[in-house]
Amino acid sequence: MIETFGTITKEEKLQSLQSHILENTFVLESTAPFPGYHGENLPEPQKPGYIFLVTRVRYSLEKIIRTAKEIRNFFQPPFGARTAELHMYNTVYHAIRLNHLEEYKHIAELQQWFEDRGIGFMKKKEFNKPALIKVTKHFDLEQIEDGVLKDINDPLMHYLEIPAALSWKVFETITKKIKNNLDNNNFDAALGVLYIRDIMDMVRIYENNPGIGRLVSLRNMYLDEIRKTHP
Repeated sequence: MIETFGTITKEEKLQSLQSHILENTFVLESTAPFPGYHGENLPEPQKPGYIFLVTRVRYSLEKIIRTAKEIRNFFQPPFGARTAELHMYNTVYHAIRLNHLEEYKHIAELQQWFEDRGIGFMKKKEFNKPALIKVTKHFDLEQIEDGVLKDINDPLMHYLEIPAALSWKVFETITKKIKNNLDNNNFDAALGVLYIRDIMDMVRIYENNPGIGRLVSLRNMYLDEIRKTHP
């Protein structure tokens, strides 16, 4: 088992929330959290998905984790909290990404708990379009094949090691090319970085029950395309 931190970079459509938030604050929800995947085990639509509380300034991951840990001593429903960068309007915004919420009413409650502990939120803006999102998070992983890891906490998440850091534009082009050459292209892909002794670049695959053969094949396709762009 590998326990580490890293980042996931992905593009998703974000939409400003109009209710269940503190007055005049900028809160976004991902309306399609895994846009490349259409099938079973997607997040339940009646529950909040990934929620982004946009902050006035950048807070460190340690600050957010410590504050969330303190809040959990008093706030009973489960929730996850991590830092995120949102690339929108050619501007980078900083946010707390919430997940595992049971009800929308908990968003405003959590905002108040964070605000009472010194976290300031940005004033309300309207947004409803795709944005590039970079989330810093904790990973519990197991290596199941050379260059292939699975997420112990989420069976739909797998990670394919790649030999180079890619820009989002190059990654998006490669992924589209691979999907166009597959009969079964029902998976969502994102860019990732893990810190395991050294830095490890990876592709995050979201798919229901892909099988090791499928994952190895996808990794080989990414490796082939990367060699063409990074000879």
